[in-house]
Amino acid sequence: MNKFFNDKVKKILLIVLIVLVIELSGHGIFASLIRFLNSLN
Repeated sequence: MNKFFNDKVKKILLIVLIVLVIELSGHGIFASLIRFLNSLN
């Protein structure tokens, strides 16, 4: 169980890291949403 838990945590951390890199590079969903909202004003 402990090994399974560690693998799951590592996968979650990897996914979070990838999402953060995409967001910080300006191509993520939050950056697109902010750009869209700014274009409405």
